[in-house]
Amino acid sequence: MQTDLAAARAALAERTGATQFAAVGFCFGGGHSFWAGSNLDLGLDAVVGFYGALRSKDRANRPNLVEDADQIKLPVLGLFGGDDPNIPPADVAAFDAGLERAGVDHEIVSYPGAPHSFFDRKQEEFAEASTDAWTRVLDFLAAEPVEA
Repeated sequence: MQTDLAAARAALAERTGATQFAAVGFCFGGGHSFWAGSNLDLGLDAVVGFYGALRSKDRANRPNLVEDADQIKLPVLGLFGGDDPNIPPADVAAFDAGLERAGVDHEIVSYPGAPHSFFDRKQEEFAEASTDAWTRVLDFLAAEPVEA
């Protein structure tokens, strides 16, 4: 995943001249977006995850972010459904606490009553949460970059 992310970043820089980069992911990709924040060699400025998977669930390719949040070094925006059976509120709280302990600039938002995939698969039903989440993403990405 990180190899693909590095290649995408390099292609964007070459083709567009962009100088600032963020990873944004959903579910499995959200967890990997968070984890990309631990690899400064990727040249990212920030990471965003929508209901990013926080536990490894016995998969070698998926980090356990509940235990290893302190390895993340970049600003993080995490957006979670408060009624997501895949990501318990205790895991979200532990991830938030780990980022806090590590001194990572971050914002973690949990939308009460919203399920997993509230933004991409159930946007109409959860329009208020989805609109707020997208506004937060745009505001987060528009903010001045923070030195990693």
